[in-house]
Amino acid sequence: MKTLTSVAVFAIASVLSFNAMAESKVNKSIILNKSLNKGNAAIAIGKGNAANVGSVAVKGSKINKSIILNKSLNKGNAAIAIGKGNVANVGSVSIRNAKITKSIVLNKSLNKGNAAIAIGKGNSANVGSVSFE
Repeated sequence: MKTLTSVAVFAIASVLSFNAMAESKVNKSIILNKSLNKGNAAIAIGKGNAANVGSVAVKGSKINKSIILNKSLNKGNAAIAIGKGNVANVGSVSIRNAKITKSIVLNKSLNKGNAAIAIGKGNSANVGSVSFE
């Protein structure tokens, strides 16, 4: 049972992206996503949701003198966002409503055979990209 639980936790963790919580402050730090993602799906349905695989998402935070690095390896994944104001990312860095000073943002993700799909008003779909809003 321990093995099954460990495998399940590992599988869930490999699908999840790193998300800096709203109103957080990051100072003199490194945010690193080095996940390996194969054959996963992230789906967000509804208003204001996001679907991310192998991505770094920062929203409403203050980043100072830090490095944000996405070095994920993504193969055959799908990120799907359906609804108003949604975002779908695979192997991407998405920064929204954040203040970044004296920092480095680097996306070195490797992406093959992935799909990012956004359906609805105000949506975006990205594979291997860096997005500032």
